[in-house]
Amino acid sequence: MGEFPKLETKRLELVQIDHKYDKDLYEILSMDRVTIYYGKESLESLEEAKEMIDGFYHLFRQKRSIRWGIIWKETGQFLGTVGLNNLNLWNKKGEIGYELHPAFWRRGITLEAAKKVLAYSFHELNLFRIGAVTFPQNTASNQLLKKLGFKQEGLLRGYLHQNNQSHDAIIHSLLKPEWSVQNEAPEIEERLQYTDHMTAIIRNAEREGQFDYLPGKGKPLKMAGQSIQSEERQLYKTLKDNHILPKWVKLAKEIDILKEELKQTAGREKRKLVKEVNKKIREYNYACPPSLQKRKVVG
Repeated sequence: MGEFPKLETKRLELVQIDHKYDKDLYEILSMDRVTIYYGKESLESLEEAKEMIDGFYHLFRQKRSIRWGIIWKETGQFLGTVGLNNLNLWNKKGEIGYELHPAFWRRGITLEAAKKVLAYSFHELNLFRIGAVTFPQNTASNQLLKKLGFKQEGLLRGYLHQNNQSHDAIIHSLLKPEWSVQNEAPEIEERLQYTDHMTAIIRNAEREGQFDYLPGKGKPLKMAGQSIQSEERQLYKTLKDNHILPKWVKLAKEIDILKEELKQTAGREKRKLVKEVNKKIREYNYACPPSLQKRKVVG
């Protein structure tokens, strides 16, 4: 893994934990309300916190774990930790763990940090499976994992030992394909949504000075006298009549010209031209109204 990966979100920085955070880590992990479902007893001394930080460093060097400190950007305050335990790069798996200072609970901080760690794990480390182990009674953590897309696999009886007592544990998991569908598909869909409309086109054109030398500037828009099938086609005709042509109109003309050229070409030149036409069609379909979209050309 080489150098320790520093990550960042809108509100947080995820950094390597060194000894300047000894007291912060001790303060958090010495609270019973934090460690009640931690799987380990509360820290009893600052020395234990120092040893834990040394452990984070050595496990990272051995590629067996990565533990980030969660830093609040506004103040630089240390809020807790998040990371991967039982990391196995060869088998493409690990387990996520986290804890947070109670003063920052219920503010979406752990969710924000965990999402960033999961994205890094699946994309940069190329892990396939992330697991998580929780106490059945830890409702907050179980709900958090559900929000992240984890699925409960089952109950491990007597799996955890804390405060001289064995406890059952729930095992959760999240696979890379599940993460991709949940977190990447909405982004693609959002990018493909049609957002161009008449108001935006007119305002942009006005800002760019495209109306300044129009023959009809200052006069009412010429509206089509006849009925048109859709609002998008009405928009197109109105824009055309008033010399306000968005990029997709120019692309449409270029596509028509290339299609005519296709009729007169063959072989390798035709295949090359088909690729060029389809590239312009993709660009056109991203920009134009849905009802005016074109189909790809088949070579």
